[in-house]
Amino acid sequence: MQEYYQDKVCVVTGAAAGIGYAVCKNLLEAGAHVFMADIDVNGLKKTMDDLGKYAEKAFIVPTDVTNQEQVQKLVQDAAVYEGHLDFLFNNAGVGATMPFETVTLDIWEKVININLWSVIYGIHTAIPIMRKQGSGHIVNTSSIAGILPPPYQAVYSTTKYAVTGLTECLRYELHDEGIYFTTVCPGNVATSIWKGLDVPADAMPADEAGRIILEGVAKKESMIVFDDSYKELYMKCRMDPAFQEEVFLNLARERRENYRTKGTYI
Repeated sequence: MQEYYQDKVCVVTGAAAGIGYAVCKNLLEAGAHVFMADIDVNGLKKTMDDLGKYAEKAFIVPTDVTNQEQVQKLVQDAAVYEGHLDFLFNNAGVGATMPFETVTLDIWEKVININLWSVIYGIHTAIPIMRKQGSGHIVNTSSIAGILPPPYQAVYSTTKYAVTGLTECLRYELHDEGIYFTTVCPGNVATSIWKGLDVPADAMPADEAGRIILEGVAKKESMIVFDDSYKELYMKCRMDPAFQEEVFLNLARERRENYRTKGTYI
């Protein structure tokens, strides 16, 4: 895997923590040049201390991914650095799990701006660059909720299904131009997305998630679903609609009762 990423120029959003930081760390260890973007400036600065010797090839770029001009500058500056842009990881995102009746239009706008528009901004800038050079790979972080419909996550799932669809469409459209696309669909990962809640017992460490993603991208996999239990669930739901109906109706009832008795979905 190291040879695949050696000296490649990569952009990673949501890079200050969680899956984004894990991807950056693995890329840097493999010898890539990494432009690390996040709105959390202090978090970005802390990563430089944590990276040690690998920080030499890291560039921290404070970026609000909901701002098109900032995303455009991030991607274009990375492309100018060595004259090419090899990988764009549109990873920045925010969670949203709540009863639908509590969802305001402001919440809709915030989640769509972060989870979907940021991806659109990134690919809108990157594709002309990659077309001109005749190569490139765009990796968009969706979710297991972007391929399966968990109740009480309608807002989040809306954005993640959109990311999945966008990535899959472009994968076919641009394949013959040498531009590859990968959709990343994680299950539970131990990141700050769980703030204020107990991290589920089955949550995968972020470092492991980062490794799985980069191994899949190096193989040019179209979709990376993890862990194995979520991959198995996804495949079974695809093959058996009655099974999916039972699983998610039961999940809706469980979460409804949890909200009623505990005020949270877990």
